[in-house]
Amino acid sequence: MNTAVFPRREWISAQASYATQADELIAMVDRLDDQLRQARLEKPLRVTLVGIGASHAAAATPVYEMRRHGLDAHRFLPSELPAGLSGHHGLTVLISQSGRSAEVVDLVRHGIGSGQVAITNYTPSPLGTLCGREINLGNLPDSSVSVVSFTGTMLALAMLIERWTDRTRTEHWKHLISLAAETADRLDGEIRDVAEMLLYSASIDIVAPAPLMSVAEEGVLMLREGPRLFATAMETRQYLHGPMDAAGPGAHLLFGGNREARLLAQLSERTKRLALVTGSSTDAVPDGCHRLVLPFETSDPISFAIASTFIAQKLTLHAADIRGFDINEAAFQRIDTKTDSLTKI
Repeated sequence: MNTAVFPRREWISAQASYATQADELIAMVDRLDDQLRQARLEKPLRVTLVGIGASHAAAATPVYEMRRHGLDAHRFLPSELPAGLSGHHGLTVLISQSGRSAEVVDLVRHGIGSGQVAITNYTPSPLGTLCGREINLGNLPDSSVSVVSFTGTMLALAMLIERWTDRTRTEHWKHLISLAAETADRLDGEIRDVAEMLLYSASIDIVAPAPLMSVAEEGVLMLREGPRLFATAMETRQYLHGPMDAAGPGAHLLFGGNREARLLAQLSERTKRLALVTGSSTDAVPDGCHRLVLPFETSDPISFAIASTFIAQKLTLHAADIRGFDINEAAFQRIDTKTDSLTKI
């Protein structure tokens, strides 16, 4: 029996990870391009993406893009697969930024077959070793509040989609990452104002259309894991069908375009604790509402989601700073979420 043990990696601070993120992502583009070329992952008839936590959130927007390009694509939490992946034909993409997510590793321990590939940040890891095929982000130091490994996972999935759709946009991604970081720095004061608004609210709704759910879900994770704020992610159309009716004491952070701008106008009838992260072509928002304009449009969802993630990450850092809270301090000791070996726990 293989009893190999993989030591845990030391976290760095979220601030340090954010500070080097743009440079790390730009360097990652060519590395991912080489790995994807060597992996020769042919376009499948069906693709199943499995992850948990930030890894699950990172897959939301890419899965939408896969479907938009005609792929039969599905995203699951491991707990949503009571029979494992039996019956799931095609390619299985198992995502774990640490490579040690117990629930994801356990799926592979039970045996999936040859049609699988892991996406990880750290290598070697139990997941990458068991899968056999692996796309690795580069063994980049990261924080317990996922920063570069989250954005890098979205980037890896975006570049995988492009290989399946006969596109190569390596220079696009490098330029986008550089511009996204510059934009977040330029909007730093406005982002801090939004952070102050969120801190003095009973709860936070983060709303985005289906193509941008990665940034909404990760934004919620960061605000909960970092400054410990009550936040919930919801898709725009679903939000319109009832959840928005509780508007009032909470704050609302929206990512999107004209439909989200109209939703902001509706919400302004109940509250002024409102912010929208959007593109330059979006309609104006009501007076008193925060509007953070990115030089990207929602018509390119993964590009917009990656750029928006820079905003959400900086927002989290500001919220923790204003609150005087150590974002890197663990709230709980995680006793069964990670595994260090190839053998079943």
